[in-house]
Amino acid sequence: MSATVVLRHAGSPSGEGSSAAEKKPGRKRRRGRKAGPGEDGRARYELTGAAVDAAGSPVYLDRELPPGGAEEYVSARKRSVRTFAMWTDPYRRHLWARVVTASAAEGRPVRYDVCAAAGEIVGSVTRERSFSGGSVRARWTVQQAEGPGAVGYKGRWFWWCVWWLISPLQAVGAVLCVVGGDGDLFRMPRRVRYFAGGRRVLDYGSGFEARHLTAETEGWDPRMLAALTALHSSHDGIMGDSWDTGGYEPPAPAAGSAEAAEASAPGS
Repeated sequence: MSATVVLRHAGSPSGEGSSAAEKKPGRKRRRGRKAGPGEDGRARYELTGAAVDAAGSPVYLDRELPPGGAEEYVSARKRSVRTFAMWTDPYRRHLWARVVTASAAEGRPVRYDVCAAAGEIVGSVTRERSFSGGSVRARWTVQQAEGPGAVGYKGRWFWWCVWWLISPLQAVGAVLCVVGGDGDLFRMPRRVRYFAGGRRVLDYGSGFEARHLTAETEGWDPRMLAALTALHSSHDGIMGDSWDTGGYEPPAPAAGSAEAAEASAPGS
């Protein structure tokens, strides 16, 4: 029985509050809308679906900024560095899981660790850039600390061939978008199908739905599925609409949260 995780703007009913890119199948709105900060400091995004029901769906998602704030985060993400947290309440009081960058050396695969609220590692996700490691397509590997693992590649060969064939037209379209102030461009292939033992076990970005992951087999930790959805949606490509860009800086964690307690601890 399959289970799905969907990333969307926090507080949006299903199908609402999505960016223009998500509403137009296979196409990317040049000026997509990012989720705005809540006036009371709520997390901007949420992950919902049967795969995270055990946490009391939805799970709330936002970036964790370094000391240099959003500017430093945006600079670091160019090197594939990502750091974000997931909570079981919109005010970020109760930590559920955290994604941290374990290694991001230049020219090497990037590894992200998925950690539980108490800090133990639930699993890891490794991303190898396209045209590296002997693969033309970007390669993703997910491995749980206790449970199955799988390997997937971004896009199918057919759609990559179509993309490269129309890329000259894309360049012209990009110029027209800039001149006209608006417009649509076809995005790069983004679907990632994960296989283990010759069987498809995970499927990200299938059909016309953006930012959604389906687990087609059992044995997956919901924190791994949520983290993988957030990571894929953060690596949406140069013409995509990654959720974790921009200069928004959230307020300090709410009083009583794990983050607030850590920040106020002696010696911190």
